[in-house]
Amino acid sequence: MTSDRGEPLAGVTVTNKAQHISVASNENGEFTIEAAPGDVLEFSSVGYAPQQVKISAATDAIDVTLAIAVVEEQMIVVGYGTQKRTDLTGAVATLSAKAYKDQPVVNASSALQGRVAGVAVTNNSGAPGGGVKIRIRGANSVNASNDPLYVVDGIALSSNGLSDINVNDIESMEVLKDASATAVYGSRGANGVILVTTKSGKSGKPRIEYNGFASFNRPMKKYKLMDAVTYANVANLTAGAAVFPDPQSFAGQTTDWQSMIFDNSVTQSHQLSAAGGTDNAKYYVSGFYVNQEGLLQNSNQKKFGFRSNIDLKLSKRLTIGINVYAGRINSHNNDDIGSKGNPVMGALTWAPTEPVYDASGQYNRFGISPIWSNPYMVIKERNGDNFSNVGIFNGKLKYAITDWLTLTVNAGVDLQLSRSAYVNNDWISPGNHGSGQSSTEKYTYQNSNVLTFHKTFGKNSLTGTALMEATGNKFYTFSATGSGLASLSNGYYNLGLNASQGIASGYSNWSLLSYMGRAAYSYNDKYLLTATIRRDGSSKFQGNNKWGNFPSFSVGWKLSNEKFIEDLGIFSNLKVRAGWGVTGNQAVDPYSTLGLLTPVIYSYGTTTVYPGYTLGNPANKDVKWETSKQTNVGLDASVFGNRLNISVDYYNKNTSDLLLNTRINNYDGGGTYLKNIGRINNKGWEIVMDGTPVKSGHFTWNASFNASFNQNKVISLGADSMLERPVIGGGLISNSIQVVKVGQSLGAFYLIPWEGVYQADKGNYKAGDAMYRDVNGNNTIGFEDRVITGSAMPKMQWGFNNSVAYKNFELNVFIQGSHGNKIFNATYAATVVPASDVKFINLADAAHYWTPSNPGSAFANPGSKNKSWVESTQFLQNGSYVRVKNVSLSYELGQKWLKLAAAKIFISAQNLATITKYKGFDPEATSTMANSDQDAGIDLGAYPSPKTITVGVQVKF
Repeated sequence: MTSDRGEPLAGVTVTNKAQHISVASNENGEFTIEAAPGDVLEFSSVGYAPQQVKISAATDAIDVTLAIAVVEEQMIVVGYGTQKRTDLTGAVATLSAKAYKDQPVVNASSALQGRVAGVAVTNNSGAPGGGVKIRIRGANSVNASNDPLYVVDGIALSSNGLSDINVNDIESMEVLKDASATAVYGSRGANGVILVTTKSGKSGKPRIEYNGFASFNRPMKKYKLMDAVTYANVANLTAGAAVFPDPQSFAGQTTDWQSMIFDNSVTQSHQLSAAGGTDNAKYYVSGFYVNQEGLLQNSNQKKFGFRSNIDLKLSKRLTIGINVYAGRINSHNNDDIGSKGNPVMGALTWAPTEPVYDASGQYNRFGISPIWSNPYMVIKERNGDNFSNVGIFNGKLKYAITDWLTLTVNAGVDLQLSRSAYVNNDWISPGNHGSGQSSTEKYTYQNSNVLTFHKTFGKNSLTGTALMEATGNKFYTFSATGSGLASLSNGYYNLGLNASQGIASGYSNWSLLSYMGRAAYSYNDKYLLTATIRRDGSSKFQGNNKWGNFPSFSVGWKLSNEKFIEDLGIFSNLKVRAGWGVTGNQAVDPYSTLGLLTPVIYSYGTTTVYPGYTLGNPANKDVKWETSKQTNVGLDASVFGNRLNISVDYYNKNTSDLLLNTRINNYDGGGTYLKNIGRINNKGWEIVMDGTPVKSGHFTWNASFNASFNQNKVISLGADSMLERPVIGGGLISNSIQVVKVGQSLGAFYLIPWEGVYQADKGNYKAGDAMYRDVNGNNTIGFEDRVITGSAMPKMQWGFNNSVAYKNFELNVFIQGSHGNKIFNATYAATVVPASDVKFINLADAAHYWTPSNPGSAFANPGSKNKSWVESTQFLQNGSYVRVKNVSLSYELGQKWLKLAAAKIFISAQNLATITKYKGFDPEATSTMANSDQDAGIDLGAYPSPKTITVGVQVKF
C-alpha cells in the first residue's frame, strides 16, 4: 500500500464489503484480510482518493497505489457574492448546520456560541426566547449599537434579529470579522456581519425530512439558604430584639421559595421539510413548531412558521428565486424580569418563616422581610403577553449578460408586527386594577443591484463587483394604558373599562443609499489582492456628513503553490493574509441630529391645561458616522492531506468619532446633544484548529478547537476622563457601580474595596464589622472611596467540539469556556447584607458569621451597627466558567431497517456540568439589556439557563 509518490501508507482502511470485515494497513503499508475471488476491496484514507479493487483470482498479495484526493473547492458566501475558500484574503469563518446537528438548538444565535473564533455569544437570559448578546471582536461603541449586521439570503435585517428566523432552515452561517471583509457593508459593517444562507432544493426525487425532539429542563443549581429556625435566630440578632419570640417553633416549617417559583419544564420542537426538483425548478418547503416552557412557573413561548424557497431556471441565461419566510411568536410572562424585587430575587430573600398563604387561604401578600411582594404570588398572578408576526420576503433575478458578466437584482422586505398586552389584578396591583396594550410595526425595504464580472486571462483571474443599493426603514408605535379597571372579566381586551387612560404613539423613517465596487485579483493562483470601496448616504445625518466613504484592501499569498513549499511535502494548504479597512456605525436614532422640541402640558395659572413645547436637544449638523479602522494579519495551514487545519489571526481595531451625548451648560439652556468624541480600541488573537485525529476502519474522531483573546480599552472620552453609568437596582444599590473610563475596558466596575472583617475593635468599628479601604484617607467610608476593579468583558473565550463515530453510533461532546470577566452579584448581596429593602439575611453560609470563636468567616456580624456596603467588591465575583455545553449520542437506522425511510435517534444533555467560582445561578445570565456593554455583568435576579436532557429523532424519506 503506497502513495502515488511511492511512500508506504499506514492507517489505510481496507474493507471487504462482501464479508463485512475491515482492517488497517501497518507502518509499512502492509495488511492482511480474508477475500475470495469476486470480492471487492475498498481502500480509503483521509486526504487520498478512495479506490476499489476486485479480486479476480486467488492471490496472496496485491499492490495498491492511492492518489492524493483532488479536493473540490469550497465556495464561501461573502458580501454580494461567493469566493473559493482558498482565495479568501479576509477573516471569514463558516459555521455549517452539521456542527450542531445533534444539539437541540431553538435559537440561531445560540448555535454560534463557542463554535466561531472571535464571536462572543452570551445567553443573557434563560427565559424562553431570552436575550442573546453577540459581539464580534469586542464592543466598539458607547451609545450606538454593538450588534453585528445580520444578512439573510442577501437581505440585511433591520426589523428582525437572528433569533426571529427558524434555525432549522439554516444551511450555513458565514461570519465576516475584519474590515477587509465587512467594508462591503460600509456604514453598517463596524460590528461585523453574519451572513445566513437558508436551505434550497436540489435536483432529484422529493426528499422529505422530519426532525423532532423533546427536552426536559430543570434548574442547574439553587442557592443554599437558611432554614426557618436559623433565619429567626439571625433575624433576632440583626434587629437586636425578639422579632421572633420562639424561633424553635418554626422547626419543620421552612418555606422553600425557590422550589415554589422554579419548575421542571418541557420543550418540544417539530420540523417537517420537503425538497427536490429538476434542473430547471428546485424547491425547499418547511414548517416548524416550537413550544418552550420556562423554568419559572407560568412562563412560556410558542413559535411556528413556514418557509418556501423556490429557484427557477427560465432560460439558459435567466434564473429567478423567491424566498418566503413567515413566523409567529407568542410569549407569555416571558420578560427577563431582571430587576430589583423580581420573583427570582424574592425567592432568595423572602423569609422562610413565612407561609405562602394566610390563614384564610389567600396569598400571604407581604411578609416580615423583604418589602417586595410574595414571589410565588407574582409568578402565578401576573398576566403579560407578547405577540409577534415576523416575515422576510425576497425575490432574486439573475441574468447572465455574457459568460463573464452577470446582473443580479435582489429585492425584499423584512417586517415585524408586534403587540404586547397586560392586565394587573388585585394581587399584582392592590386596589387599582389596570390593563394596557401596545403595538409596533417595523418595515425594512431593500433593493440590491449587483453587476459581477469574472474573467481569466492566462495566469490572471479577475472578479469585479459593482453595487447600487437602496434601503428604507419605517417604524410605527402605539400604546394605550389605563388604571382603575372596572372588571377583569375582559382581560386586556377592553381598555375602555379603565377609569384613567393614556395613549401615546410614535413614528420614524430612515433611508440609506449605497454604491460599492470590489475587485478580486489572482495571479498564477498564488498572489491574491482584494480592494473595495463603498459609499453610503444616510438620512440620519445632515449636510456634507450624509455621505461617508469606506475603503478596504487585503492581500494573500498561497505559499503552498510555491515549488519550494510543495517540495517539502508537508502542506496541502499554506496561505498568509493581511488586510486593512474602514467601516462605520450609523446605529443612532433617526432625527437625533436635528433640533427637537419637547412636548409639555402647562396650565398658565388656571385650572385648564394646554399642550405646549419647550426647547429640546439642539441640532448638530456636524455629527457623522462612528468610524472603525481595522488591521488584520492571518495564517492558514493544512497538513497531512487536510487532516489537520490551523488558522491564526491577529487584529487591531480602532473606533473613533464615538457618538456621545455631551452635556450643555445650564446657562446655555441645559440638556445634552450628540457629538463625535472619543475612541475605543479592540485588539486580540484568534486561533482555530480542526481535523481528524483518528480514522481507522469504522472508527472516526473529528475535533475542532477555537480560542479568542480580546483586549478592549477606552482610549479617549474627549474632555471627560470618566462617565458614570446610571444606577441599576435603586433601593438596593444606591449609586453607580459601573463607569466608562479612559484606560479601562467597557463594563468597568466602580466599587468600594472590601477587605474582610475587623478582627478587633478599631476606632468607631467593632470586631465583626465589615472592613473597607479608606481610599481617599478622610477617615470615613463612602462612595468617594470607589475604585476601578475588573470588568464585565471576558478576556478569553473558547470552544472544543468532538465527534466520535463508530459504525452507526456517533458521540458528540462540546465544551465551551469564558474567562477573565467579573459579575456583580446583587442577588447574592441581597441575601447577605441587611438593607432597607431586605431587613434580614437569608444565605446559609452567612449564618456562620464572624464571632471570636469563628474569626475566619468572611461574613460580618449581622448585628453590626456600622454600615455594610452593597456597592463593594465583596459582591464582585469571578464570572469565568467552563461548561459541558452538549453531550449527545446518536444511532443511525439504515433504510434496510425501515424500508421506506432512514432514521437517526439521539439522546443528549445540555449544560450538563459547569465549573465556575461564581456563586449565583448561572455565570452567563445578567439583568442588563442584551445589547448593553457599558451596563453589563450585573445579576439582579437574572433568569438562569436550565440543565436539559433531550431525546430526538430524525427521519428521512
